[in-house]
Amino acid sequence: MKTSLRALFCAGVLLAATLPATTASAAAAQAHTARCRIVASKPAVNQLGQLTAVGSRTGNCFGKTRVRVRIKQFVAGPDKTLKSGSKVVRTAKLRVRTTCAPGVYYTQVTGRFGQVVNSRRVNITTCTPAPAPSPSPSASPSTSPSATPSATPSATPTGSTVGTAVENEVVRLTNAERAKGGCGPLTHDAKLRTAAFNHSADMSAKNYFSHDSADGRSFGDRLKQAGFSFRAAGENIAKGYQTAAQVVQGWMNSPGHKANIMNCTYTHIGVGHVVAGGPYWTQDFAKP
Repeated sequence: MKTSLRALFCAGVLLAATLPATTASAAAAQAHTARCRIVASKPAVNQLGQLTAVGSRTGNCFGKTRVRVRIKQFVAGPDKTLKSGSKVVRTAKLRVRTTCAPGVYYTQVTGRFGQVVNSRRVNITTCTPAPAPSPSPSASPSTSPSATPSATPSATPTGSTVGTAVENEVVRLTNAERAKGGCGPLTHDAKLRTAAFNHSADMSAKNYFSHDSADGRSFGDRLKQAGFSFRAAGENIAKGYQTAAQVVQGWMNSPGHKANIMNCTYTHIGVGHVVAGGPYWTQDFAKP
């Protein structure tokens, strides 16, 4: 397949070189190329720790053609094609994925009229996935809170018996970030921790990654079922991070997650960490 594509590309170059630039076929190809573009995006690590690349055919394109997207590794000698995929489209985005390993990669996209576009090369040093932000991160609860919330739930001070050592390290690092922005420390609450841990455990057991539970419950529903009545609440989740420091830094690098961490309205937190299949991490924030 490589040979046939290279041969097709070379034939196109020779054809263009042997015909006058003013011929109708050459003019049509040039006009089409000007208004119909092939785009290659740099490879990146997705939320599952895979190496992924996106190519697209965009603009005022007429007719359908086969667009091929390749993930290529920049190595000594001929560059290696690690993954290739194609589809006949008019305009569309195509995505290919492969197993991630450290190295230098780029995306190559081929299309009609001998179009070949390479993205900039990127040096992948780690395959740790990025956390997925909430579809619409918000400091407000996703469900309407009671107008007359119940008594403030009993709070257990940070560093006590609430949660594991790893979970309490997430609380400590989160409070350290909040202190930089002038926010008060969060108290690790037993009920919020139960809600957070149960959600991480559910994602682990049922192999999904979402703020909504597999049975359709929202994070607000889970907090209420854990017995925590709130006036404001938020949630961060992440998957694949190996340490407390890595996951907190990942959240701080994401505007939506950072907004939850740096929301000075919140007074309480619960952290749930489950290793199997992830690790899975959940942070639940609330103000009683």
